[in-house]
Amino acid sequence: MPAKPRLNICITCTASHADAQTDPRHGKQLFDRMTELCADQDLPFDLRPAECLNNCKSGCSIALNGAGKWGYVYGNVDPDTMIDDLCDLAQRYAESEEGIVAWRERPESLRRNVIARIPPLD
Repeated sequence: MPAKPRLNICITCTASHADAQTDPRHGKQLFDRMTELCADQDLPFDLRPAECLNNCKSGCSIALNGAGKWGYVYGNVDPDTMIDDLCDLAQRYAESEEGIVAWRERPESLRRNVIARIPPLD
């Protein structure tokens, strides 16, 4: 059985709307909230913390990747308002054959947040 695709959340990010860093950082808060939301669900993706996605100018960032799938980096993810949309996006990504989720099928709050699209290794 192939490994599940991953939703990687940068836990060192500071939200783009923040005046200063928080403790814990906004990215860590996002990861913790996603972990809590996903705890009782059998999701088609794994949730992983990432130390840094090197996308600091774009606030809280996440990366989606999976074997044989296009990878994506999203920025400016709001840890207070985008939790459900992020879970929806990750589910659609995991269920897609090549990792491509059509723009109109993405949650509206995340449609314009793509920073990069990375070709699959396979």
